[in-house]
Amino acid sequence: MSDSSSDISDADPPWGSLVAEKYILHHWDAQSLESVEEQRTRLVHAFIQAGPERQVQQVDPSKDQITSILDSWRTPDQRALTERTNLGTAIWLRTCYSPGSDEKHAELIQDVEMDHAVDGDHRVLNDPELYNYGSDWQQIFSILPELLEPEKNDGTYRIQKQNDALAELRAYAQQGLAAVERRLMDNLTGVAQGRPGTGFCGEELEEKVAKALQSTVHESRVVTWLILEDEEALESGNVAVIFLDAHGRVVRLTRESTDLAQQFGGAWFDCCWDEFGEWDHGELGVEYRSGGACRGLLLENLRGDHA
Repeated sequence: MSDSSSDISDADPPWGSLVAEKYILHHWDAQSLESVEEQRTRLVHAFIQAGPERQVQQVDPSKDQITSILDSWRTPDQRALTERTNLGTAIWLRTCYSPGSDEKHAELIQDVEMDHAVDGDHRVLNDPELYNYGSDWQQIFSILPELLEPEKNDGTYRIQKQNDALAELRAYAQQGLAAVERRLMDNLTGVAQGRPGTGFCGEELEEKVAKALQSTVHESRVVTWLILEDEEALESGNVAVIFLDAHGRVVRLTRESTDLAQQFGGAWFDCCWDEFGEWDHGELGVEYRSGGACRGLLLENLRGDHA
C-alpha cells in the first residue's frame, strides 16, 4: 500500500521494526497452504491473544516479504498510528458511513479540539474505504494491533497509584477479628460474583468496598482507550469512550458528549481518568461482568494474589 513512486524499502518506521511485524515475520510459515491474508490474519489474532507475554524476535524482512506480507497489510498512515503520543495510542474511530452521515459527522466534531481529544487530526480515522466497520469496530485491531501494547514506561506514578489503592482496599477488607474478616471476605466475594451481601458488616459498606476494588482492578488492566463514532453516536450526539485491555477486550464503555469525551485525553495524560464519575458508571465489558472470563481478577486481588 506504499506510494508506488517511492522505494518500497524506505519506510518510517522501518519495515519489521514494529512489534506486530516482528511477531508475524518470526512465526511466518512459507510452506503454509493458507493465503497470505489468511495466515497474516491468524497470526495477528494470535499476537493479540498472547498479550504482553508473547515471544518476539527481530527478523530482517526480505524485499519479497515486505511486498507480499507487510506492505499489502496496511497504509503508511496506518503504520504511523502505532507511534505512541502523549495520550498513549488513543484514536478517534468513525465506523458509520451511511447516506447523510457526513453532515452528522461534521456537526458532531465541529467544536472538538482533536489535539486535546486524541493528540491531533492525524489520529482521526475517517475513511469509508478503510473503516466502514459498522458495529464490528474491533476490526481495527486486525490492522493496528499495536494500539493494545502497554506503555513500556507506564510510569512509576500510575503503577504506584494502583498498588497503593489495592493495598488500602485489602487492609480495609481484612481488618478486625478473624471471624469478622472471614465473613466480610465471604460477603465481598459474593458481591464480586454478583450476589448480594448478607448485611453482616453492612451491605452498604460491602458494596462500597467491592465497587472500589472492582474499579481499581479494572483500571489496572486498561492499556489504551478510543473514541468511537458509530451509528448511535451520529444519532444521539454521544460518542462511546471505550477502555481496553491488552487483549482488545472492553473493560468499560461510557457514552458521552464530545465535549466531555475530549476531556479524557487530558485525564489520560494526568493519569486520573479513572477518577471521573463517568468511569465509575461506565458499562462493564462482557468479559469483565459477573460470570465473564475476567471475573476471577477481583477475587485474586482481594486475596492479594496479584501485586
